[in-house]
Amino acid sequence: MEKLRPIVLRQIRPSKAEKKKVEEFVREMLRVSKTISGLDSILCGSIGKFTWLKGDHDIDMFMLFPKTVSREELEKKGLLYGKRITAALKGRHVIKYAEHPYVHACIKGFHVDIVPCYRIKKGEQIKSAVDRSPLHLEYILEKLNPGLRDDVRLLKQFCKGISVYGSDAKNLGFSGYICELLVIKYGTFEDVLEKASRWSASHLVRTELLGKTRKFPDHSLIVIDPIDAKRNAAANLSNENFFRFVRASKSFLESPSRKYFFPGPQKQLSESEINSLHKRRTQFIAIKFRKPDIVDDILYLQVRRALRRLHSLLRYNEFIVMRSYEFVGKDVLLIFEMETWSLPDVKKMKGPPIFSQKHSKEFLTKYKEQFYIEGKNWVAEVERRNKTAKELLKNFISTAKQLESDGIPKNIAKEFSKARMLEHEMFWRFVRRNKELSAFLRKKYFEEL
Repeated sequence: MEKLRPIVLRQIRPSKAEKKKVEEFVREMLRVSKTISGLDSILCGSIGKFTWLKGDHDIDMFMLFPKTVSREELEKKGLLYGKRITAALKGRHVIKYAEHPYVHACIKGFHVDIVPCYRIKKGEQIKSAVDRSPLHLEYILEKLNPGLRDDVRLLKQFCKGISVYGSDAKNLGFSGYICELLVIKYGTFEDVLEKASRWSASHLVRTELLGKTRKFPDHSLIVIDPIDAKRNAAANLSNENFFRFVRASKSFLESPSRKYFFPGPQKQLSESEINSLHKRRTQFIAIKFRKPDIVDDILYLQVRRALRRLHSLLRYNEFIVMRSYEFVGKDVLLIFEMETWSLPDVKKMKGPPIFSQKHSKEFLTKYKEQFYIEGKNWVAEVERRNKTAKELLKNFISTAKQLESDGIPKNIAKEFSKARMLEHEMFWRFVRRNKELSAFLRKKYFEEL
């Protein structure tokens, strides 16, 4: 790693010229913000903590409102000031939504989030989720040894290289804040990987002794937020990405390589790999619909809800799902690998005991088809309504007016109602044409955790 470290850092550490350009812009933006709003503003995120990567110029500016301001006024003035600041700096803006609305602006080549929050002190009750961010900034600036900022950069790039970076709903990975906390806890980049290579599920990390904390039984990694002992700062990390990070840490320490930081284009499925999936003798079915124009954090949450709803629908109707995935590219695909995708025309319905006269009468009245006695129960044989998984899903999609009440989230229901079904060779033809989807499936089926 001694030889590799400077090589990687040359590619990810901002140059002096780049730092100067960012610093000049930041000073101007803070000055304009103070003039327009009269409020103190601070830079959170990696630029405020001096751990940003070369070329990563996303800026998070937080305007600090007093706690006496109502939530309604904070939101209203936050948007007003954000728009005025953007206009004064000759930029363009859009309104985005997290816990509350905020301004996202493009100004002089920089992407800037202008976020209103309450000024609170450590230990005080937050009034909105973003109120923690200034306290996170304060903690990192106090605790992170400036000599370890490059180690944070290495850890971030490592996470990017193995595709586990970003704690948003799309990526479900490690946030920059988690990378900073791990370096504070363990030391150098190599020290972090050395510890991580021995992690097992439900691993606990504390940077501070905060007394009693909450339990997080279903989280693979628990990083107690030093600002809020009741919060797992790694709550968004998926179990899959946790184990991907553990395995990559172990592999890297055994054989350090530049490929972990800069892996190059993702490999697509080869024909032999596609053939091996065919040989499983399962059935792949995908529901494909146009990607709605909504922010990723809402889109991914709602797509996953729809996937779970359909998985449940299939299981309830006796179609067994081997695996299921959501994929979002230009379109959205809900992919099901089916263990059972076709069922007999007839379905067995077990009825009440023959000794229960009332329930027996109801059962025999309802099911006038062929019935018989099995042991002490009535049994009816009825025609199965949906004989294939494709038929079931197609009938479900066609009930467009009922989709929301049937569990399909409202922001995707409209596009979902126009979905196409892909199965058999149609699905695999689509995979061969779509490089991104092909790489996604290869990662799911052929990369070891």
